[in-house]
Amino acid sequence: MRLTHIEVAKITPNRVNPRGINFQTKDEKLAYLNDSITKFGVMVPIVVSQRGEDQYLLIDGERRFLACKALGIKKIPAFVLDEEGEYSPEDILFRMFQIHHNREPWGPVQECRALEAVYGRIVGSRSIRSIADERAQLKAIAEELVKATGIEERTALNRAYFLRWPKKIKERLYANPEEEGYTYIYEIEEKIIIPAVTNYPEYFEKVPVDEVRQDLFEKLEKHSLVRAIEVRRVAPFFREPMKSDADRRRLKAILSQLHKTTEFTYAEAQDELVKAFPDFLRRDPVSPRKLHSLLKALRLALEDFDSASIEAAKRRAKATRRELAEAAQSLIASLDEFLEELRETK
Repeated sequence: MRLTHIEVAKITPNRVNPRGINFQTKDEKLAYLNDSITKFGVMVPIVVSQRGEDQYLLIDGERRFLACKALGIKKIPAFVLDEEGEYSPEDILFRMFQIHHNREPWGPVQECRALEAVYGRIVGSRSIRSIADERAQLKAIAEELVKATGIEERTALNRAYFLRWPKKIKERLYANPEEEGYTYIYEIEEKIIIPAVTNYPEYFEKVPVDEVRQDLFEKLEKHSLVRAIEVRRVAPFFREPMKSDADRRRLKAILSQLHKTTEFTYAEAQDELVKAFPDFLRRDPVSPRKLHSLLKALRLALEDFDSASIEAAKRRAKATRRELAEAAQSLIASLDEFLEELRETK
C-alpha cells in the first residue's frame, strides 16, 4: 500500500455501497464537509484499488471524493491498496467492511475534549452572553455547535451540558474518559442544575452553580453504588417551581442538603421531598398495558400523518412545523430515558 495524490477524474465510485444511501441527495453532513475541505483541505486520505493504468476504484472516502468533485479540486490524497488490481469485487467489499468495522469512533468525552476550543468561542460571543434565559441560551449554543461541526442538534446539546462543567472535573474525565462519569454529569445537568437555576435563581445568588456541580459529582467519586439513573429520583420536584415561599424554602433546603452532604443519597432526598410535598406527584400512574397501547397508537398516528397537512390545517387543528419538531425531540428524549430504565430493571 502506498500513499499518493490521485486525480479525482481518474477515480470511479464503487457501485456497491454498504451504507445504502445517496450521499449527494440524502447526506445532510456533505455540505459541512464541503466547508471543512474548503478551509483545511482533505485531512484524511481516501482508499482506492488500482484498476488498469491510471484508473482507480474507490473503496473508502465517498463523501470526501464527492466533496472534492463538487469543489473542483483536481487531486486528492489516497492510499492505493493494490498496485495491479488483484482484488476481486468480493475482496474489495470485505475490505470496505473491515475499514468501517475497525474504525473506532470517539466516545462523548473525547468529543467534548475536541470541542473545548470551539465551545469557548461560542459561549464567549456577545450574542450568546446576551441571552438571559438558561434554556434559550443552551439551545443557541447547541445550534452554533451544529453549524461549526455538523453534529446532530441533540448530540450538540448533550455535549454542551458537559462542556459547561468546571474545568477541574472535565480534566479528570479527559484523563480517564469513562462513560459513567459523562452520563452522570449529563443527568445532573439536565435533571437538577438547569431546572433549579431556571426555577430557583435566588438560591444561586448565594451558592455558585459550580459549587453545586462539584458537590454532586463527589457523590459519584465517593460512593460506588451511585449511578446516573439515581438522579432521576429527584428530577420531578425541580421541573416545576413551587408557588409558595414556604414550599420554595423547603425545596431549597433539601437541595442544599443533597449537594452539601456527600452521604445524603438521592433515594433519601426523594423520601424527604415526598414527605415535604405529599401531593406533588399524586396522580394515577398509567398501567403497563395502557402504556403499550398508547405507544402503538402513537406509532400508527405518525405513520399515517402527512406533513403536507400542516399548512392546510384549520386554526383549531393548527400546529407549526417548529412546534411539532420540538414536541418530537422532547418525546425522543423521554423514550431514550424510558428504554434505559427498562434495561436497568431487567
